[in-house]
Amino acid sequence: MKKRILVCILFLCTTVLIANPKTKATELCDCLKKAKASNQEADKKDCLTKREKHVTALKKGSKSYESYINSLQKCEQELAGIPETNTQLTTQEKVSAVCDCFQKSDKQNRMGCFKLQSDYGKTISDPEEKKQFNLSSGSCN
Repeated sequence: MKKRILVCILFLCTTVLIANPKTKATELCDCLKKAKASNQEADKKDCLTKREKHVTALKKGSKSYESYINSLQKCEQELAGIPETNTQLTTQEKVSAVCDCFQKSDKQNRMGCFKLQSDYGKTISDPEEKKQFNLSSGSCN
C-alpha cells in the first residue's frame, strides 16, 4: 500500500514538473534564441525536437498546451522584434506605436508591424474609432 501511494505521488510530481507549460515555453524560447544567434542547423533541429516533445507531453488541445502556445507567442514576438500590445493606450498612442514600428523596422520585420497593427485594431470596439485607427495607422507605412 505504501509503495502504491509513493508511486502515485512520484508520478504526479514528475507529471507536474515535466508538463509545466511555462517552463517548457521558456525552455523552447531559450533554444530559439540560441538557434537564432548561432544560425546553425543542429541548434534549429534541437528546437524542433524540443517542441515535438513538449507537444506530446502537454497533450495538444489541453489547457496546458494552450498556455504553452500563448507563452511561446510572446517569445516569438520578441524574437521577431514585435513590440507587445498595450491595451491601456489611447487610439492615437496606438497609431503612434504602429507608425514607430514601421519607421524603425527593416523589410524583414515589417510583417511584425502589420501584426501589431492588427492586434491593436482588435482592441478597439467602437466601429468609428476602429475605422479612424485603420486609416491613420495604414497611412504611416
